[in-house]
This record gives sequence, C-alpha cells and structure tokens, in this order.
Amino acid sequence: MVVHAVSLGEVNAAARLVRRLTDQGVQVVCSSTTESGQDRSQELHPCCEQVQWPLDISFCCRRWLDQVKPQALVLLELEVWPTLVRMARKRGIPVIVVNGRLSERSFRKSARLKFLLRDGYANLTHVFAQSAEDADRFSRMGVCKQSISTHHNLKWERDPPREEEVDAIKRALRLDPSRPIVLFASSAPEEHQLFANCLKPNFQTIVAPRRPEWFDDASRVFPKARLRTDSLAQSDVVVLNSLGELDSAFVLADVVIMGRSFGCRHGSDPMGPAAQGKPVLIGPSYADFVPAVTALASVGALEVVSASRLASRVFELVQAPGERQQMGLAGKALAIRAEGVASMLAREIVAKTQPPRRDRGGAEEKEESVNRGAHSTSAAGGAHGHK
Repeated sequence: MVVHAVSLGEVNAAARLVRRLTDQGVQVVCSSTTESGQDRSQELHPCCEQVQWPLDISFCCRRWLDQVKPQALVLLELEVWPTLVRMARKRGIPVIVVNGRLSERSFRKSARLKFLLRDGYANLTHVFAQSAEDADRFSRMGVCKQSISTHHNLKWERDPPREEEVDAIKRALRLDPSRPIVLFASSAPEEHQLFANCLKPNFQTIVAPRRPEWFDDASRVFPKARLRTDSLAQSDVVVLNSLGELDSAFVLADVVIMGRSFGCRHGSDPMGPAAQGKPVLIGPSYADFVPAVTALASVGALEVVSASRLASRVFELVQAPGERQQMGLAGKALAIRAEGVASMLAREIVAKTQPPRRDRGGAEEKEESVNRGAHSTSAAGGAHGHK
C-alpha cells in the first residue's frame, strides 16, 4: 500500500497512520513530492520503502504502477491525480483520500477545471473528509456521496517532537527560559514589518518564515535579528532559518502567532501549537483552515485578531500567564478529543482495501468482499503483509 503525502506537514500528519497500518500487517510504501517531505519520511519510517511519485502522464503512471505494484493508494488531503487515479481503478486498485480537505477557494479553482479533474474525483474509492463542508465539496466535484465520510483531522494527532529535538533547538536558540518567548510561525514577507512592530523588550522572539527564500527578508526587517544557525551572535530575536523544527519551537513558546494570515494569503495550520497547549493568535485571512480555527476559537484556545490590534494583544498575553494557561489547556483538550483517529482510519482503510482471506469458503469469502467494499487486484502483497 502506498501512502502519499505532498510535503513536510502532510508527512508529519501521516506518521501515526503509517505506523498503525504497519501494526495491522500492511506493507507500507511511502511517497512525498518535496525533498523536505522525502527526508522527513525516511527519518520517520526507516523500515518503509520510499518511492518517487510519478508525473500525471499516462506512460509515467503506467510504468510506476507496473514497478511499484500497489495493492492500494492512500492520498493525504487533496492529492487527486486524475490520470493515475483512473489507471489505478482500471487495475482494481482502491484509491482512498484521508484527511480530505477541499477549501472553498480550492473548490472554486477545481470546479473551473472539472472537465480535467472529473476522472480523479469520480474514481476515488472513498474520501475521509475533515469536515461536513469538505465532504459536500468533494461530492460536488463528483465523488459518490456514499463514498464520503468525515473524521477528526489527523493533524491533531501528529507525533509531538522528541525530547532530544526540543533539547537541540533549546541549545541552538540560546534563549532565556525565565523570560517569555513569542513565536511568529509560518510568516510571510508582507507580515514581517507588522510582526517586527510587535516587539517589546520584556519578551524574546522567534521568527519562523514559511519558506527558505523568506529567511533573508525576516533577517533584514527584524531589528538586530540573529539566525538560528549563527552560534556566535547575541540577540533576543532569532530567525529560525531551518526546516522541520517548528514543532519543537512550539514547545518553547509562550505565545504563538500564526502567519500567512494578515495579508492576501490563506492562513497557516494552528493545530500544532494548540495541541502543544499554547495560546494561538491568527489573522483574519485563514480560509484554508476554517474548521480548525472555528473549533479552537469556540473553546477559547485561539483568537482571530486584526493587524491593528495584534501588537497590543501580544503584549497583553505576555503579561497574563493565567490567560495563556487557560487558552493552552483549552487547545490541548480539543486535541485530546481527536486521539485515536489514526487507528480508526487504519482499520477502515484495511477493511476497504485488504483482499478477502483465502482460508474461507467461496460464499463466505464473497460476503466478506461485499461487506468491505474490497476491489479485486492482481497486485501481490509483500513478505510482511499487503503492499
């Protein structure tokens, strides 16, 4: 079985799902589109085979299917590749989307290209959507309603950073743990001056730009900023110019502000810091994360703030440890409610994709196949289970 996650965030989100599938005897092959995602997948799952995802062109997909011989394809969030999905289903290979997300913005774009994408959506075996709104949009794109269900977001249940990872970033950042730390996470260039205007001498600051090409801009805009990789510079403002360490930085922070939400972009994932028990602020542009923001705001774990209000709200939270604790506990409680989603999804995926057992009679085997919605396939499983 191939589990495909586009980039670093999706690879982290899928970590427990991959382990739960292997716990059930499934031979999992991992795939990611980005280099950082591939590196992280190899780190998380050293015993799993890692493969490149093919270009969505007929001869590339045909060759990939011939070589990999997947028993099923599991796609994270919104990875619907029409050519590969259609060819996989023609071979009897189930294609399942987990953590399915189709924001209103993505839906509008997809709807304009429905004539190109319809094979991808119509041939999906099942979609486990993040919310009822996502489920409705998948249905409107051509997925059979009977093939859609909803579940908690997998990103609530992602693995916390290991203790050695947190210790490593503590040593690298060289910040004073007795003083408050404010983290501007997943920031974009148009926000850096706004965030810099929030700085006060009574707290320390970590700036974590979303993309490596934005590191220099953050270093230029934030006064006296030093780089996380600079072991000699001294400053209360650190630019986290590395990838894969943001979850560890959440552990150190007292207040987290999610970037890409104060300009023309569409928000950043607030579930990571909330699950770590941190109070979260986010700007008004969060269209890609409406379910998570709505859920967190409803329990008081997150606040949506305007650009004009941000500096004063950050200062207020830094001065109010009791309020920070209350917000953090609310976010952590919400994350706890989602515990077990990876195990549930693994069971459902196995039920929908595992071939009928061969130690039963014909009638019993046929009944099991019907009940599970299994598709016959010529792809053989590996030595340790089904691929």
